[in-house]
Amino acid sequence: MTDVPSKTKVSSKIVYQNPWITIHEDQTISQDGNTGIYGYMESRDSCMVVVVDDQERLYLVRGFRYPSQSFGWELPGGGGDNEDLLEASKRELEEETGIIAQSWQKLGEAYVCNGLLTEKMAVCLAQKLSFTGQREQSDEVFSDMRFFTPDEIDDLIRDGEINDCQTLAGLHYYQLWRKDTI
Repeated sequence: MTDVPSKTKVSSKIVYQNPWITIHEDQTISQDGNTGIYGYMESRDSCMVVVVDDQERLYLVRGFRYPSQSFGWELPGGGGDNEDLLEASKRELEEETGIIAQSWQKLGEAYVCNGLLTEKMAVCLAQKLSFTGQREQSDEVFSDMRFFTPDEIDDLIRDGEINDCQTLAGLHYYQLWRKDTI
């Protein structure tokens, strides 16, 4: 069986752009000849960091997200700034939390929302931790950050306190890694 794209791009135009995102509107044609439009956002790739201490607790940050007007617990992470995503993970972890990890491993990659965004996210595992880094002062303010046990994380998910799909994907990559290493 050969996969065939359901739509082909006929033309494309940029309808909005700023330093972080570009919104495209493509004219398309489907396999049956119907024409249409498809809008999507191009953005830089990103990273999420699963931070695990020597007691197998995971570190989360709690913040406010403007688009959803919601608070939630998340894995640390952020934009890749067009750099290697492992290096971006190290930078983002230190900037957001002040944590420096001596052990790093890439757990996986996934598209953030492949029907709407071009952004791909890397998930990295950080271990052997110290709180000796420099937190960056930025407009991204977290109201809390701390370690949680795996059972507490399950409760946060059940209660809707973890409401970010990137965090959920990162936690799942970590669960798969743990199964493979136990």
